[in-house]
Amino acid sequence: MKLRSAIKRFREEKGSFSVEAILMFPILVWAFMGMYVFFEGLRESNINLKATYTISDLLSRETNLIDQNYLNGMNDIYAWLSRSSQPVQMRVTVVRYDELTDSHVTIWSRGVNGKPDLVQADVDTFISPNVPIMANAATAIVVETWTTYDPIMDIGLTDTEIHNLVVTAPRFTEQLLLAGLGDGTGNPHNDGTADTDGL
Repeated sequence: MKLRSAIKRFREEKGSFSVEAILMFPILVWAFMGMYVFFEGLRESNINLKATYTISDLLSRETNLIDQNYLNGMNDIYAWLSRSSQPVQMRVTVVRYDELTDSHVTIWSRGVNGKPDLVQADVDTFISPNVPIMANAATAIVVETWTTYDPIMDIGLTDTEIHNLVVTAPRFTEQLLLAGLGDGTGNPHNDGTADTDGL
């Protein structure tokens, strides 16, 4: 009888709605805000990826010689397309595939808004694994972009870097040429900012 009575009390469904609401309401609010912040992060990541593809497509259609000012303008377009409230950065690297050594040779690399240019060792480590199969002596344009997702609410999610990398082949020319660096030589870039450490 005691056990049956204890089980009956345990299954009692009576309670206070106001007390339960007070206990559950903060959890429900946090869950709702958390879903909004996470989905907003996914939305912003998707927008930035589409913006990177747009910049890559524009560069792939370019037939004229470009310069640092041109790349600075591309970074401005990327900032407008991504609608990011945080500073944006971009780097463009042109590589040529060498079938004999099975490697991607760096023709030129230029960073914008403080991003450092890549050297051959960086290309071998960070770029080559992301480049699809290429024909011998073919060139590719590698566009990288960076921005930061800053959650509008503090739910435990810190600022997150959004980095995208898109590889595109030139459409109407053999290679995208940069003034002073079309042959892989030239002077350090000058976009009004200093190189920063890291990639």
